[in-house]
Order: sequence, then structure tokens, then C-alpha cells
Amino acid sequence: MLGTLKVMMRNSLICMLLAVAATVTSADTSTVTKDYGLWFDVGEALIYRVHWGVVPVGTTRVTTEWIEEDGRQLLRIRYRTRTNKVLEKLYPVDDLMETVIDPVTFLPVRFTKNLKEGKYRTHEITTFDFEKLKAEWHSLKRDKRKTFDIAPDTHDIISLMYLLRRGEFKVGDKRDFRVMADEKLYDLSIEAIKTEKIELDKYGEVTSVLVKPEAEFQGLFVRKGEVRMWVSEDDRHIMTFMTGSVPVASIKLRLHKVVGPGDDKWILKDEKD
Repeated sequence: MLGTLKVMMRNSLICMLLAVAATVTSADTSTVTKDYGLWFDVGEALIYRVHWGVVPVGTTRVTTEWIEEDGRQLLRIRYRTRTNKVLEKLYPVDDLMETVIDPVTFLPVRFTKNLKEGKYRTHEITTFDFEKLKAEWHSLKRDKRKTFDIAPDTHDIISLMYLLRRGEFKVGDKRDFRVMADEKLYDLSIEAIKTEKIELDKYGEVTSVLVKPEAEFQGLFVRKGEVRMWVSEDDRHIMTFMTGSVPVASIKLRLHKVVGPGDDKWILKDEKD
């Protein structure tokens, strides 16, 4: 059981979706968000409960915030996953993955992966140069570097996930993307299959679109299995549920709570848990 869980949690998409951010900015971001035409509120935090089969194993927190670097205002999206107290004694996980994005183009500036899983450690940074159409991958743990070609529309997996929240997908649509993962460039297809009701503890049944990614490679999503994601059909287009299956088990993420700016149905007043 523990060996299978280790393999699954090191898998790129699972790690990405099982990750995330420590703090949420409390600054008023409404003006900036409107100026850049973003389709989500900066300062929003999405909290997910993570299960391995029926066993709760941890929590994922996804946050967004504005940062400034070299006089530029940039958007940072972080994913952080931590195991709960029970699993922490067997196999502690503290995974952090983040992307820094140019809000004008919504293309990545820098992608960072810092994983701590049991005794396993990795710390990698990929920097994007869209003028030269090059990306540089740097492993701080192994002190290795690699430069590779990118396309003008290349995304890392986190910026792609938020790009999909624009809500342009309708049932039956299928789109192709260029995605950087594990210091390589891949072609990825994503198809919107159908709408379904997803039951959430704090929100009841939420109408969501089932989205299925497909690719002709192994390693970005599940090495031998399948990933499915459900995205709310409302204006926020929040991922409500995700499953990642392999032959002997499955990882599930279910939305627990949304916090941050806004006054719609997602922001629950007087909710502490």
C-alpha cells in the first residue's frame, strides 16, 4: 500500500494537483484584476481534501497573489500539499509547486517544483524566455542545467490549469496545448466530455463539466492510468473534483472550501473549517 502511494504521489500531475500555497494576499486586487482582464479573483484560495481510495491522506491549498520583480507586476500561483497527521508518521509529504506568470500574455515566466516526500527530495526551477523561444531547467538538488526549445504558446501545467478556467470549453470541445513538464515539451489534448453533478460537503450538488486530458506520452499525468477532472459550470470555473487512477488504487481531490475575495455562493461567511 505504502509503496503504491509513493509512486502515485511522485507522479507529475498528481503532485501538481496535490500541492500548494501558504498565504493569501489581503490586498485589494479588484482594480488590477480588471485592468489585466483576468477571469478569476487574485487572492482566491481553493482548499481540497485528498483521499487515497477511501482513506484521507492530506490537504491541498491553491492560491494566487500579485508579486513584483524587477519593476514588473507578476502573478504567482502556488500549489501546496501536506499529508495529515496519520500519514505523516508513515510517509510525510510537503510538496510545493508554483508558477510566476506575465498577466498580460498569461505565459509562464518561471516554474518551480520543490518536493519533499519521505526521504525523496527534488528542487527544480524552469525559466522561460519567449523572445528566444528557449527554456532553462535547473536542478538545484543535483546542480544540473538543461536548455530546450519551446513554442510561442508553451505553458507549464499550473498556468495551463488556470488558462482553462476562462470557461471557453463546452461539452464536445477538444483543444490541443503545448505543455512543459519534466524539462521536456509535450503535446496535450483536453476534451470536455459531459456535465455531471458533483457532491461537495459545503456546497451540495454542483453542476460540473467532466474534462479528460489525453497525451501520447507517459509521465505528465498518470504513468499507467487515467486522470479526470470536473470543473464547475458557473462563472468561476473551479475544479470541484479530480480522480487519478492506477491499476491498484486511486487518488481523489474534492473541493472543500473557497476563501478570498468575492460575495458569491462560493464564499461561505462565518466558516472556520
